[in-house]
Amino acid sequence: MNLAFSQPWLLLLLPLCLLPYFSSLFERQATPTIALITADTVTIWLNRLIHLFAAMAIGSIILGLAGIHLLEQTVTRTGSGAHIVFVLDRSASMNETFGGETPDEDEQSKAKAARRILSNFVTNRPHDLFGVAGFSTQPFYISPLTEHKTAIQAAINSMETPGLAFTNVAKGLGMGLSYFKAQPHTGSRVIVLVSDGAATLDHRAQKTLREWFERYRVSLYWFFLRTENGQGIYSEPESNRDDNPRVMPERYLHKFFNSLSVPYHAYEVDTPESLQAAIHELDELESLPLVYQEKIPRQPLAPVFYFIALLCTLLLVAVKSLEKKA
Repeated sequence: MNLAFSQPWLLLLLPLCLLPYFSSLFERQATPTIALITADTVTIWLNRLIHLFAAMAIGSIILGLAGIHLLEQTVTRTGSGAHIVFVLDRSASMNETFGGETPDEDEQSKAKAARRILSNFVTNRPHDLFGVAGFSTQPFYISPLTEHKTAIQAAINSMETPGLAFTNVAKGLGMGLSYFKAQPHTGSRVIVLVSDGAATLDHRAQKTLREWFERYRVSLYWFFLRTENGQGIYSEPESNRDDNPRVMPERYLHKFFNSLSVPYHAYEVDTPESLQAAIHELDELESLPLVYQEKIPRQPLAPVFYFIALLCTLLLVAVKSLEKKA
């Protein structure tokens, strides 16, 4: 039973519902012979309905005063969407524009552009579960996987605070993947890495990330926010001497992601418009059937019973007004 009461002791008053059956709504009048007041079938049923309405009015008031309500419930729903974790770069370079300059009134920082577009993306995906993790030199937990869009929007808005320190992609991805450890596999799983830089991955970090991506079966999207005239994930080395992870970390991180046994999509974006286009493609690709749990909060039923009591009382008043006075 999902019904509960805030003041259950008031239910002891429910026997008062029997009062209408021990008294009459109408005034008693003397008659010289019983033959004059022979009750027909219609009269008998009308009398029963009057008693029932009176009992319902009393009972509804008592149930309302007792605080009748439905308990909080968890409902399994089926929709179309995914479990998506945003892994957000919070390094100092995210405070700059795509042109590598300090933002002004005419231009916005990469962090602000990403925040605005990701916020719109979340709004347009009502059935997805979202989580948010951040990273700079160290990773940090922001929001777990949840269907509550208000919490997710607040987590994304944390990008408004200035970034600091450096970029440690491995620890950021490790934090994002950890969100799926205890999560049932009921829909497509996605990590969206939003970063304007990269870092070298040692063999230990590569091994761990490779194992976790395979174990949790998580697709990876990398939105690389490229600074104007900066190196990109598709840049070619000018000489063999430059073809190494320390000189070209973005190129080698992209090669590592390509070597994973999970779906991987890379987007090199250098304007807010190209970032919007990349998000739009993600929206189209990740729309598989999704089973998720939704919590329905406690629902008060007292107003419903007060309304029933009001209707019953009005009906009794209307019937009483039809009584013929002697």
